[in-house]
Amino acid sequence: MKSGIEAAQTSYNDFPATGIGRQPDKASLSSQTEYHCQKFSIDTSDFMEEANAIKELDDASPPIAANAHQASWDKVELVASADLRAELATNKPPEGAYAWMVIFACFISLMLSIGINDAYGVYQQHYQLTEFPDESTAAISWIGTVQFLIMCLGGVFSGFLCEHFDTRVLNAVGAATMGVAFIAGSFCTSVGALMATQGLLYGFGASFPFVAGTSIPSRWFIQRQGLATGIALAGSGIGGMWMTSATSALIESLGRPWAMRVTGIITMVAVLAVSPWMRVRLVPNRSERIIDWSLIKEQRFCLYLMALIFVIAAYFGPFYQVPSYSVVVLHKSESWGSNMDTLMNGLSVVGRLSVGLLADMVGPLNLLIANTVLAALSLLVFWVPFTAVGTLLAVIFLFGFAIGGIVSVIPVVAAQVFGLARLPSIIGMLFVGYFIGGLLGVPPMSALLDNVGHRTDYTSSIWYMAMLPVCALVFLVAMRFTITRKLRVKI
Repeated sequence: MKSGIEAAQTSYNDFPATGIGRQPDKASLSSQTEYHCQKFSIDTSDFMEEANAIKELDDASPPIAANAHQASWDKVELVASADLRAELATNKPPEGAYAWMVIFACFISLMLSIGINDAYGVYQQHYQLTEFPDESTAAISWIGTVQFLIMCLGGVFSGFLCEHFDTRVLNAVGAATMGVAFIAGSFCTSVGALMATQGLLYGFGASFPFVAGTSIPSRWFIQRQGLATGIALAGSGIGGMWMTSATSALIESLGRPWAMRVTGIITMVAVLAVSPWMRVRLVPNRSERIIDWSLIKEQRFCLYLMALIFVIAAYFGPFYQVPSYSVVVLHKSESWGSNMDTLMNGLSVVGRLSVGLLADMVGPLNLLIANTVLAALSLLVFWVPFTAVGTLLAVIFLFGFAIGGIVSVIPVVAAQVFGLARLPSIIGMLFVGYFIGGLLGVPPMSALLDNVGHRTDYTSSIWYMAMLPVCALVFLVAMRFTITRKLRVKI
């Protein structure tokens, strides 16, 4: 008696037009898609739209068109075979009530793991102005930077672990590590010790829910991938929003040590509670390599990786610098600066949900480009030339919305442009991009503020910040041109 996956493999190979690994031609793609969907009782409509969209790429060069055809066929092949494997493992249907419970679990995990990182601007402000006034801005910023860098570097390895072990267990391990890191950090009284606990140890623990919460949603949804991923990733923005205000209030009322203890306990308990639902539906291919460096040979992926590096480099700048900028340049209170961070996180939530909803209608890559344009314009037009409260609010509204949408759609673009079959390997490489982007972001901005602006003039730092999304835009447009030059194609 053949197993489900063996039966699927045999049937694919027996189909004369396209055995596994053989490239279907454009004329027969729709019929082949329909054949296999019927063969394995999968809703044909889930894939016919993609098959028809491939036909619109007539102007693409032959290699690009061939790759597009193969990518579409790979998606049909993967979902058909993986669905059979998943049914044996989970017996849970896609896009059902259980799938939405998984999205809720991803939402909570990302809300606390990434939300704490987004709220670091409050700690940066407190360390810089109150607890460590004699330390340089660059040295203090490395606490939050190390937190993000280790989360990304750990994400490469935790992505590999997620392919080989139960994601529910790994998420629980991450929850315990995050809690211990913040509780340990509450007893630290030096920048170096905080870098080891609040930075390094927390970043390692957060890498598990970061990877799981980012990659799981797209495996539970087919027709509403963008919306589901947007809702899950909105958790990080909502977490950054309320945790910024909560952290500020806790520091003022209880002091920084107890603020960290309360945060650590809440994070550990909440993420542990939702870990039983952090499971995959489509069993991933188990790679023997932690990082698939062969992806670097693909021009389109290299362009996407470069764009991602510059986008991530731009991401944390405003979140880290707006609170202190509000005090030093605009002469506002520390709580006012923290509230601006809260507002920006709230608008990033709106961006995540809006772009997640629109991505299924307009195309994720199209929206990624549009939001990158908005992020660049918000910094160049409203922050570079002005030092007023009104223009800073404009930056917060526009940049917060744009960057939220960018983060929401990054994994959706990866899934739809490069295919689900290689998603674990691609996510691993994207975390390498996150790591490099983290190095190119806040540390140079802080160094410019210290050495050029002497901790009072933010002009050079803002200019550097503004040019990062411009560089990302160049690579995204070039990537889109490798797919099609038609402006109205949904990609």
